[in-house]
Amino acid sequence: MKYRRLIPLIIPLSAWLLSQIFLIFPKIFLIIISLEVLIIIWGIRKLAGVKSKGAWLAYSVAPIFFFLSVSSYTAIIVSRWETQVAFLLTAWFLFSYFKNLYYYFHDGAPEYTAKLDNILVSGSFLTVFASAAVLFHLPAFINWPVIAVVLVFLPIFFLLLLQFLPFKKIKFSSAAPIIAICAVMLAELAGALAMLPLNFKILALILAIVYYFFLSVLRLHWQEKLTRRFAKYPLGLSAIIILLLLLTAVWL
Repeated sequence: MKYRRLIPLIIPLSAWLLSQIFLIFPKIFLIIISLEVLIIIWGIRKLAGVKSKGAWLAYSVAPIFFFLSVSSYTAIIVSRWETQVAFLLTAWFLFSYFKNLYYYFHDGAPEYTAKLDNILVSGSFLTVFASAAVLFHLPAFINWPVIAVVLVFLPIFFLLLLQFLPFKKIKFSSAAPIIAICAVMLAELAGALAMLPLNFKILALILAIVYYFFLSVLRLHWQEKLTRRFAKYPLGLSAIIILLLLLTAVWL
């Protein structure tokens, strides 16, 4: 149907407009995000159509998690400038994702698979950072036990890693065990980081970097390129950045 071509414009535009409404009426935050989630699901279902065979749920992870995490992050920052940048970033991510997803289903060209893979990598990194920043900042307002951090992050990490499978044509049954192990390890790390006396943004960035390392290893494994030679680069880079953050950060 012709209107499907408009979906990559409708989704980001609706997200931006609803975000502006949230700024004016912050008390309806939950209504705003619920409405946009429904709009995103509608867009995914229309683009995927009968080709998805239920995989549309995996296609929905990236836009829904990105929107929810960044929207929640804007609720804990006070700068209006940062808030507007976050809203524009969300709109741009949704536009890029839905545009390439449209061509992925419409044309089936391999280059769109590669583009979507790169979008998922960057989007999931920012999703982990934003969601971690929110969860690590919650103890400033409510009693937030460490076990709750682990339990919340466990499904988040599992789904963020799972979302790559449809694009890489990997069966869920073969990939689920290693994804589950990675999700458990990352969730436990999140719980450990939550106990450190560091700024919540620094902790969130460390967790996002470690997530990126795990994801890099998994992608190499799925491409059958997981060797010591290829794995040492993301490991070394991640270790150096985390070490610099720990040495330069101000401990509370």
